[in-house]
Amino acid sequence: MIQAQALGFVLSQSPVRQRHLTARRTRLATATHPDASALVAAWRSATRDGDGLGGMVLGRHFPTRRWAKWLKHTVLLQRVKGDFRVRLAGFGVFCFHGFDPTGMLLSEVLRAGEYLTRAAELDEVLSRNRPHVAQHSLHWGGDTVMSREVVSLPVLAADTRTRLVLSVSFWTERGWLN
Repeated sequence: MIQAQALGFVLSQSPVRQRHLTARRTRLATATHPDASALVAAWRSATRDGDGLGGMVLGRHFPTRRWAKWLKHTVLLQRVKGDFRVRLAGFGVFCFHGFDPTGMLLSEVLRAGEYLTRAAELDEVLSRNRPHVAQHSLHWGGDTVMSREVVSLPVLAADTRTRLVLSVSFWTERGWLN
């Protein structure tokens, strides 16, 4: 049997396709991963820099060389008619899900219960214009097999009018994910 692969990663074995794993998410008061903390600090600096743009602007503040190593774990989402469209998803996101979610609605990517929780988090990011930080983990029995700190930030597209959510996963435990 031939299995689809992406640079050696068997897509049918992506973490979210493993039914024996259970997912947990915990909201964090603040970022704890050093790079996650630095991204939130950069976002705060961009929102206060007085350039009149009103926040972190894609192509100006992000990405930069400092964040290049995290681009594969980055997702850009845009609010559309009661859902969020995935505008861009890095290769690490592709491997995690086992498919490229770029262009898809978030409700097509996530299971119903997970979608409702994540959509509420993203709505809060946009409505409160504040970061959301959470620990997302996958467990097998009593063991944590994967864990990531996810920072979601309200940002502006390069046109400085279109509001988006930038989410970056900072892995703390990656198990078998490359």
